[in-house]
Amino acid sequence: MSSLDNLPVELLVIIFDLCNVYTLLQLRSVCKTFDRISSYVLNKKSNHLLVTNQMSEKFRKRCKSLLSSYNSKFITHYNWKCGIACRETIYDIGSRKTTRDMRINKKCLKMTKNTILFYDNDILSVCNRAKNGNITENIMRGTCSCQFSSFAYCNDIIISGHVDGSIRHWKIESRNNINNLQQLKAHSNVYGEYVSNIEVTTQHIISCSSNLIKIQKNTFEDDDSAEENEPIYKGKKLIQSISLHPTETKVATSTEESFLIYDINAKYFSCLVMDERINDSTCSQLLWEDPHTILMLYERQIQKMDIRTPKFVRTWNTSVLHNNSKLYSFSSDYLYTIMTGTDIGSVLLWDQRLNDYIQTYQISFIPSNPVLSVQFDSSYIYTITELRDVIQLNFRDVFTFKSAQRKKYFSNFI
Repeated sequence: MSSLDNLPVELLVIIFDLCNVYTLLQLRSVCKTFDRISSYVLNKKSNHLLVTNQMSEKFRKRCKSLLSSYNSKFITHYNWKCGIACRETIYDIGSRKTTRDMRINKKCLKMTKNTILFYDNDILSVCNRAKNGNITENIMRGTCSCQFSSFAYCNDIIISGHVDGSIRHWKIESRNNINNLQQLKAHSNVYGEYVSNIEVTTQHIISCSSNLIKIQKNTFEDDDSAEENEPIYKGKKLIQSISLHPTETKVATSTEESFLIYDINAKYFSCLVMDERINDSTCSQLLWEDPHTILMLYERQIQKMDIRTPKFVRTWNTSVLHNNSKLYSFSSDYLYTIMTGTDIGSVLLWDQRLNDYIQTYQISFIPSNPVLSVQFDSSYIYTITELRDVIQLNFRDVFTFKSAQRKKYFSNFI
């Protein structure tokens, strides 16, 4: 019997925790006990990696291919931190724009596990993702008689808002092995102006215009029989953003000076549960990370609020940047990582455990081309810019290690 067999497992875990990743990978080959303990410690270490942690269920749902091996996790993490990626233009829409287009196309790209969705003017486009996560060449398009201004995705249904105040339903349909986008339903005259934001649950459609927020049933009934609801918000202040609670029971909204939360299941929609003046700046986008915290994007900073207080518990600002850029859009992995699009065509990578940003990824080589929307999973970034180029960055397949390089690299991870 080896003397190591006399040591309790708890003590071995402490010892193994002091080893670097390369040593742990080697220890897995020693015996079953070492393999089990090494795997446990490696799991703990890999769960704290940036981007590739995959701990959030909501984040995993948009990851096409989960990083299952320790090699893939640590190598992809290295690529993220060093900015090593393969860049590809998925779709070059062109530079057709007007002042109104720039206003309503604030957030126009969505990501799911199997698709990338975006719109341009009166065309809705869907790109399929292959098994390895890359975009396939086939792009499905649906054309509408009115320009798109927002959209959401729920249970394989795309629900879009338009500049004429209508809300429409779309679905990907397959006929003769060919996929097409089919318009299913249109709710006309929901608003007297463009629909600026939409959030969707299986039961409700929550949408807003410049100064109205409405909730309606998520239904395919005809317009005449569709249930009409009074607005839950009607004010003089311009609505900037809405965000759905992770449990889909509440919706948060930011106006020019206030932060509000509504209970969308309350009877008769008398549902205001919070009304706070946040600060003198305008919050352009909200993102509910978990039931208790919400991220707020400003021109010069990101702030995290604990709604139980309600107080800001963390702030990340652009004073650390040398180019004085403004923040235009953001996305999160619902744990550590935040991606922000800027007004100079770049995306910034932030670690919530640190005050400074980690890396910059140059999306557009035209300086005055803001990143209007950014989405990411464990291996990819997808963006759409003001000039409406749709860009993919692949961090998984671009760099692999030889045996000697792997030893040198993994030895740096403690």
